[in-house]
Amino acid sequence: MVTTKDGPIPLPNLFLQAKIHRQDFIDRLIPICRQHFPHIGEKNLRKISSWLYFCRGSTFAEGQIDFRKVKWFRIVTADDLIQKMRFLDSGYTLRIQDMDAIVDGLGLREYSFEDGSALVPASRRIRRPLVSRTTLIILLAIFGLFTIGIFIVVTFPGAKVAAANALQGLITLVGGWVHLVAQETVKKNSTPEDSQQAIIYLNRFRVAEGLLPIAYDGRAYSLALARAEDMADFKYLNYTNPQTGSSALALKRWHGFSENETLLETLYGQWTGYTPGIERQAIDAWITDSGNRQRLFFAQISGAIACSEGYCSYIGVRPAPTAVNETTNKTASLAAA
Repeated sequence: MVTTKDGPIPLPNLFLQAKIHRQDFIDRLIPICRQHFPHIGEKNLRKISSWLYFCRGSTFAEGQIDFRKVKWFRIVTADDLIQKMRFLDSGYTLRIQDMDAIVDGLGLREYSFEDGSALVPASRRIRRPLVSRTTLIILLAIFGLFTIGIFIVVTFPGAKVAAANALQGLITLVGGWVHLVAQETVKKNSTPEDSQQAIIYLNRFRVAEGLLPIAYDGRAYSLALARAEDMADFKYLNYTNPQTGSSALALKRWHGFSENETLLETLYGQWTGYTPGIERQAIDAWITDSGNRQRLFFAQISGAIACSEGYCSYIGVRPAPTAVNETTNKTASLAAA
């Protein structure tokens, strides 16, 4: 029996529903797994849990169900949902393409909470190989020349001096090339996929607080990345560039936003440069700060986060204000940011 603000709810009935829904979901997920991500394995998919979520303040007596035997079932409320979600360990990680396959396989579509219309999915950036075919051919040619040089040195002892000089020059050349390639391939900025994963992570906190999840916004990602790159270039952490006066408000129309759309911005910085997972680290830092937490939990319909060389910007898109209060709301929102 679970006691909620609407009265007690019999637990056995809820437990049976959770069991049926879990098995139905697993049965529909297994064919998708076999086709798109067989490396995870059907055994791991059966670790999927089914939780019953109740509003804040709901209670239930301990001992009604032996959770040691029924590991897939839990009862959570808004008071402890975030804490329990932080300790999830399924033993595998779903990639973006895996989640896209699940969405397509289950026939899911993303809709707006405001008007019920379907949302257009964000375009995907094509991943390029780290080493091109031309580069690979050059590497093989260098390796072949090196092998020939070793053969000459071993066969003709008098050629050691000339070979040593040639080898030193070759090492210098290769070293410069490696340094150039490293500069081009080391990741410095968030990709759209990184931003989408961060929005999914942020929505966990919003849903736990009883708020609607927000959609990923490609325009917000473009603006957030521009702001992060600007902070990285000029080495500042502020809502306005102290040298050029550039800001999210000044740049919004160049990234597809109309004048009546209200934006809010939240910033984060770390001095160790870009590191994998910095987007989540920024969200964790914002959640623990009351002012930034309030910005993340404002009424918003979409948003995105982007980082560049340790500087991060979150751009949230608030619902369009009414015609009467348009100027007032826009000014107040940007002033709060």
